[in-house]
Amino acid sequence: MQFGTGTTIRSFDEYRRWLTEADAIGFDMLTCGDSQSLWAECFTMMTFAAMLTERPNLAITVSNPMTRHPAVVASACASVQQIANGRFRYGMSSGDSALRNIGVSPATVAELEACTHAVRELTAGRSVDWNGATLGLHWLEDPTPVPVWLAAEGPRTQRLAGRLADGVVLSNCLTKERLDVAMENIAAGAAETGRNVDDIEIWHMCNLIFAPSEEDGINLIPSVLAGTANHVFRFTLEGKGLPEEMKARVRGLMGEYQSRHHAQPGGANPNNELIDKWGLRDYLARQGTIAGPPAHCVERLHEVESYGVQNIVVSQFVSDQYTWMRTFADDVLPAFR
Repeated sequence: MQFGTGTTIRSFDEYRRWLTEADAIGFDMLTCGDSQSLWAECFTMMTFAAMLTERPNLAITVSNPMTRHPAVVASACASVQQIANGRFRYGMSSGDSALRNIGVSPATVAELEACTHAVRELTAGRSVDWNGATLGLHWLEDPTPVPVWLAAEGPRTQRLAGRLADGVVLSNCLTKERLDVAMENIAAGAAETGRNVDDIEIWHMCNLIFAPSEEDGINLIPSVLAGTANHVFRFTLEGKGLPEEMKARVRGLMGEYQSRHHAQPGGANPNNELIDKWGLRDYLARQGTIAGPPAHCVERLHEVESYGVQNIVVSQFVSDQYTWMRTFADDVLPAFR
């Protein structure tokens, strides 16, 4: 099993310290997201990380096609790829908090497909047609293609990922039932273009919380669970393995979710109350969270490994990330090395 991890930052001095610690621990991949109104700019973060590390892969796990032109995205990706010596990956989805916070509508599946194709081709040194114009990175002399991933939660985007993407980022798929649905969709998409699903790199998002008990750990991140549900189910509830009796509850949660506070755990976050108000705590926690004492977390990680999960991005939604990383290094990572 490979492990990635990421953080959100407001200070690059602090990010320097975080990168040094995460690199020394031995994470296989270091990640960030793209939500310009909530934390520092993602390509700047990846450039910084590429210059301060040499071993781990780097990834923007979730960006979107709507806040940047594909030629701008591709040029940024190709630049980071040069600095990172081929270690960089770029992930997209239709867009969530980055768009909600500036009043922009999410991308359609067709727009997501077009941007994925464009970025892959441009970073490989090829030209593409875009809205009647021919795009190319004319400065790129020795291209190293950038793998493009899709964060895919529904059947249409999962099939698209299977058809086209180099990798897939899955959320809320740490149960066998949800994972089986997702893999069926990805495999169906891969079959449409004669691809082998085994050639597609698949990563799972996981809230890994060390605490005296599983309940104590879940109590630390109720707003994170609400945010993941709001993202995963925002377009449709169908085709995602959601039990029928949960659908009205999920709609209620999404109707009250406040994107201005997305991915910001803490006592003042108004989204904290939503998972209990709508009776979704147990269901949502099981889909994407592993919490409790380190030994219990290792057991749960081995459990999801038995379902076929090979790559996990463990989120650091904790107040003391350095203690969390040292616990991970001492008590979790040795069980998988």
